[in-house]
Amino acid sequence: MPETTTLPEPRSQLKAERIQALSERLKAERIQERLKAERIQSRLEELPGWRSAQGESALERSYAFPTSRAAAAFVALAAEIGEATGYVPELHLRGQEVTLRVATDAEPGVTDLDFDVARLFEQRL
Repeated sequence: MPETTTLPEPRSQLKAERIQALSERLKAERIQERLKAERIQSRLEELPGWRSAQGESALERSYAFPTSRAAAAFVALAAEIGEATGYVPELHLRGQEVTLRVATDAEPGVTDLDFDVARLFEQRL
């Protein structure tokens, strides 16, 4: 009998239960305490490549892809996550680069939920 190898789940597929849990949390905690600059910088150390944007009212990261088709596929994935969570990120697509910005829309400022959403995107790549 041949040896069976279990391959990891493709990173482009969403894990519905994790998305659903985040969606419920987002709905329940839509208004959250805004983080102070020191806390934002501390949390950014957990997410290499991410930075504060818009005067510390959003989180942002740019991704470079090998093709414009791969970049567009990431945009579609971002839309899928946004639909599932009700937390739609701002996306800028230019050729092979996508800039993703997450921010709580109720009031300016970064919250722990913004970091949760940023981490979700990191796990999908």
